[in-house]
Amino acid sequence: MATMTPTDPEPLATAVVTTLAVHFDPQAREASIFYWERGLSYREAVVAAAEQTGDETTSCLVGELRERPADPAVRLALHTRLVELAADGGGEALETLFGRAWAAESNSRLGYHLGRHYDGTGQAVVRPERLGTRAPGDGLGPGDEPQVRVVVPFRDRGPGLRLRNLLACLQALRDQSVPRAFYEVTVVESDGTPRWRDTVLPHADHYLFACKPDSFNKSWAVNAGVVNTPGRAEIICILDADALVDRDFIARNVARFHQPGAMGHLSYRDMWCLDEAATSWAIEERLWRRAAEVDPDHLRAFVLRRPPGCCVWVRTSAFHRIGGMDERFEGWGGEDNDFAYRMDTHSAFDHYNDPLLHMYHPSSAVLREDGELVNAHIPALSWGPSAEPIGDLHRFERPSPTGPRPAPHERRADTHVS
Repeated sequence: MATMTPTDPEPLATAVVTTLAVHFDPQAREASIFYWERGLSYREAVVAAAEQTGDETTSCLVGELRERPADPAVRLALHTRLVELAADGGGEALETLFGRAWAAESNSRLGYHLGRHYDGTGQAVVRPERLGTRAPGDGLGPGDEPQVRVVVPFRDRGPGLRLRNLLACLQALRDQSVPRAFYEVTVVESDGTPRWRDTVLPHADHYLFACKPDSFNKSWAVNAGVVNTPGRAEIICILDADALVDRDFIARNVARFHQPGAMGHLSYRDMWCLDEAATSWAIEERLWRRAAEVDPDHLRAFVLRRPPGCCVWVRTSAFHRIGGMDERFEGWGGEDNDFAYRMDTHSAFDHYNDPLLHMYHPSSAVLREDGELVNAHIPALSWGPSAEPIGDLHRFERPSPTGPRPAPHERRADTHVS
């Protein structure tokens, strides 16, 4: 009888090692608390089976992996041993382990990549001060009329790693294979004060300050960047400040709009959340060693499967047709899903499989007590065009004489899509 579980022991052994590494590695949960919690019960079942194979070598290697989940040699040794056991006839315990591991891989959105040349022990941390010593690269010239607008929302109140990531992102954007006049980059810093304005200005074509001292509102910051940047760009790229892009990033994604009916797309399927050592190595490789792209064999990453939002490309007309991003979302979680849903509902929205490297920073994600995202109460697909403008830079800066300033959706209840 046909089964949905592979019979080849190679992918099954990989599923075991990946699942155990995700479970044992303390940084996996930091990569995505939501995805990590959703797959917990599946991973626990794999751990239990891995401890009951009856093979002493396997038990020892599982113990070593628990202590050193980022050691390529341990992972390879465990994978090799599992394949050997399968070749020798396996047994019920191994069959149970493989079955549970495949179930975990089939129901988990959190994977693991460990390059064969990864070495996380000798890499010095790249700090923002060091990036600040690099020449910022060419900016726009007088009279340039960019066709592409890259909008990067940003805030950093912490130890500076988000600033480090932003500077690396901006410097990678200055090293592109298309003419510099073809695209522009806008950074929107949303905070109580423009604390990083002077640091960011040399590396961005436009800098906007969106005053909001409390929770970060990505949607509002993006909308502000889109509508307050001067010019008439035809294409918008909403880019996470933690993304490290390759040299053909602009050229490759713009070419996709030459297809009939192309209105927008996600440029990736999976997002690679790099650890600190891999992040610093990748920054040095891309910027100081001027590599066109980063070699994945040197990276360690937690792989988020099919997440929306880190890099979205849309026609400006399509962006405004759905009223931009939903400004009701506060804090972390849900706004990118909602935007992708509405783009998919109202436009021809494509998905590609480009690499997407997310540079490390301490996580700010939280869940509600019931395990849901903090914005789970906001109805999906309920935002749309309104008489109230989006992206008002002063929306949170001063109170309205009649009370809190309304979100644009409150002026147009009939835009809900059922």
